[in-house]
Amino acid sequence: MDGTQEALAKANASDYFQKRLRTVSRQFIIYADEHGIDYFSMDVGLRFLEDHYYMSQKIAEKKWCSMYLRCINAISEYQMTGAVDMYLTAARKEYIFPEPFKESADSYIAYRKKIGIIPKSIQVSRLYLFRFFSFLGTKDLHSIDSITVSVVLDFLKSLAVFEKPTINAIMRAVRLYLKYCFENGLIQDNLFLKIPNPHCNRNSRLPSTYTAQEVRDTLSAIDMGNPCGIRDYAIILLLARLGLRSSDVANLRFSNIDWENDMICLTQVKTGNPLKLPLLSDVGEAIINYLKNARPKSDSDHVFIRIKPPYTEFNPGAVGALVHERLVKAGIRLEGRKSGSHALRHSLAKRLLEHEIPLPVISEILGHASTETTMTYLRIDINELKRCALEVPF
Repeated sequence: MDGTQEALAKANASDYFQKRLRTVSRQFIIYADEHGIDYFSMDVGLRFLEDHYYMSQKIAEKKWCSMYLRCINAISEYQMTGAVDMYLTAARKEYIFPEPFKESADSYIAYRKKIGIIPKSIQVSRLYLFRFFSFLGTKDLHSIDSITVSVVLDFLKSLAVFEKPTINAIMRAVRLYLKYCFENGLIQDNLFLKIPNPHCNRNSRLPSTYTAQEVRDTLSAIDMGNPCGIRDYAIILLLARLGLRSSDVANLRFSNIDWENDMICLTQVKTGNPLKLPLLSDVGEAIINYLKNARPKSDSDHVFIRIKPPYTEFNPGAVGALVHERLVKAGIRLEGRKSGSHALRHSLAKRLLEHEIPLPVISEILGHASTETTMTYLRIDINELKRCALEVPF
């Protein structure tokens, strides 16, 4: 517990997170003493959450504080890796690599930039390599030559606290870094060919969607008599009617809205590609209502800002959080479905498919770089899937 606390402080975690961890740690130690437990594991941690914080009941009552689980995850990650980096991506803007690996890693990152990898992917690569080097430090390994297949496999085992897509992405970053080092003569052994890339089928999960009626019910349940409701109404309309990503809504500026031609023109945060969409009348009216009656006076050029001071722009996480909150308040069933902003984007794609809108058109609306990305939504087009069904012989 003390080691996790020190790792959080070293990682510049928020004061709130560190305070919560101290509370959960104290309660866990008391719980462990009462039950004769002298070790920590993820199973024990989850049992503690169930017995002490009534996790299942709180989740059912929609009163669960995810911070408790976040603390248990942090303890587990520290136990596995000797560091805590989960959930800290947004807080840490720059990752400084340890000196023994700095030259090779900086060179690799520069190469990635040169071949046109987008800034967001570069930042994620820096995070994943930082985690890898932090792990090497816990094993007292401080040179590129000390990296072996067995060391990387131990690192892979330490990633058990993450979900499969994250493990896949982390190991891909490490393997590509090692491949670069080999091809540029920085290491003698081609580890890239000897290290497995954990299989992850991104199509194994169906996108979470909500019906048009559920979206209407969510909007109808919003109290339009207060500024927060007016703002959230406009944001949800942008997500549900235009399919914008949360990052693009958070980054939306006045210069992106062409009122004369009823268009929204922006550069997508995720891809860096331009996107032009019609400013639908109901969306435009909702934005105007927000600007006239709810937006605090501010010099910010962002359309959506905080209701309370400081009047700063939104971040994408806050957009997703308000969507979840509005779905819950509207009494929408969330079990088995994700409830963030991206679910509304998926829902729009599903409705477009149901109206037999061609894939290239849907791809253009959603700002996908190719129709291959859009094809994932074919798996939720029930009407078209029914046409593929074969008769079962009796």
